[in-house]
Amino acid sequence: MQDNSRDRFPESVLISGRKRETARQEFSMRGRILVLLQEKGPLTVPEVAQALDISAHDANWWLMGFLRYNKVKAGERADEEGYYQYSLVEGQ
Repeated sequence: MQDNSRDRFPESVLISGRKRETARQEFSMRGRILVLLQEKGPLTVPEVAQALDISAHDANWWLMGFLRYNKVKAGERADEEGYYQYSLVEGQ
């Protein structure tokens, strides 16, 4: 079978390096984080990172994306270490 992905998705050819890897991970990571928050309840960035065995930087990046698109919400107060807990937005 011939790989015609360059013809079907020309914008993907322009993406390289870390951005390309992030784009590949999007669907699986989205599901993993949302299921984790659904099962465990509110979690901080380090807790999400530890549970999914990813870096805190990556966990923060994904959570900020979910926050931007109203999939998660931040708690009103940070914990003693300065981290907010993130939980699913009701109805999502």
